[in-house]
Amino acid sequence: MKNRYLLILFMLLSLDLFAVEGKVKVFVTTQESVYTSQKVIVAVELLSDAFSIADANIRFPSSSKYIVQAPKSAAYLGKAEVNGTDWQMVHYEYEVYALRAGEIEIPAFDISFTASMGYGQPKKEFELKSEALTFKVKSPEGIKPNQFVLVTDNYSLSSELKPEKKQLIVGDAVEFSVIQKAHNVPDILLRPMRYKSNAYIRVYEKEPLLQSELKARYDVSRTDSFTFVASAEGNVSIAAQESVWWNFQTKKAEKESIPAIHFEIIADPQIALDAQAAKKKKWLTMAMVLVLILLLLWYFLAPVLKRYRLEKKAAYEASEEGRFKALINTLKSARLSESYTGFYAWLSVLDPALAEGGFRGIGQMYPSFEKPLEDFENALTEPDNTFDVDAFIRVLKVFREDILSVKKEERSSLPEKLNP
Repeated sequence: MKNRYLLILFMLLSLDLFAVEGKVKVFVTTQESVYTSQKVIVAVELLSDAFSIADANIRFPSSSKYIVQAPKSAAYLGKAEVNGTDWQMVHYEYEVYALRAGEIEIPAFDISFTASMGYGQPKKEFELKSEALTFKVKSPEGIKPNQFVLVTDNYSLSSELKPEKKQLIVGDAVEFSVIQKAHNVPDILLRPMRYKSNAYIRVYEKEPLLQSELKARYDVSRTDSFTFVASAEGNVSIAAQESVWWNFQTKKAEKESIPAIHFEIIADPQIALDAQAAKKKKWLTMAMVLVLILLLLWYFLAPVLKRYRLEKKAAYEASEEGRFKALINTLKSARLSESYTGFYAWLSVLDPALAEGGFRGIGQMYPSFEKPLEDFENALTEPDNTFDVDAFIRVLKVFREDILSVKKEERSSLPEKLNP
């Protein structure tokens, strides 16, 4: 009789689940056309007539025509009217920056999410596809249609040389940085600067430093750093750099530049040799000291670390999670007699009172787990009986989650009982 009631309840829940509907809505919020590198907001809305929406996965397509900055979270939650009914709605906003002029198309893309009728209710998965979107991008005046140009109201280009000297000895190194700053554009759109090695100067490029959310006149910056190492005697020039941008306030193309750098490289073998010898000695001494320190640390800390790992491992194995994992592994290896022991070892940690009641007490407290326990007990006493271990493991995991949920509710209600 109990099984019949459970079957009827399951069928009712299944009918509610299949009755849940879901939709997506994708649209461009920016009405007017924009220039290249300017932001267009693409809104993605997930809708359902269920009580909650979760597990959103929006696979925005990539393209060489634009770049996308995904939001860290939903912009807001709300309700939307669909066929005269209020639906739950989750609103996301993606920032799209065009890299070329003309009509830009965002192809249809996949969107998935789940919806449920409330806590503890089954979830329905939705795999949907958006409609394709288009928006227009204007080409700044005086710029070729297929040429990308940074459009902003503030842009600067500067450089730093450290140390500031133009006469170098073979082997000397100087640090050179090119700093770009702009306003209201993503830092990734600031183009990289390049310098090439030649017969006199070797150029070593470092990772660029990108910064955003800055204050004052500029809110993003890019710093390209280089190390110039003098490699041969002579006079050498490092080429100038130039950057063109379009000022949308003045509606004009503007040009920023960095002048060329000239170095005189002279030879001084003795100084170079002495410097190299001193440098090697210094590094060798530091390396020996470092090795000695590491050996001492290892000598004193190795036993402590080993004991800590063993204690941590033992604590985990004795914990509810560790014993549950051991039980699952024992079941998968088909060692049923050991599984029986492991089951009670785990349950005695999770819920000692429930473990004392035995299989009968567990079945009374959790009727949905009564039949799987009977099958498990029959498999222990009659090994020839067919026993679906994988199905039992799945039910066991659900059983564990139910107990943990009950324990969590008991803990949350404890302060109210103590302080009514």
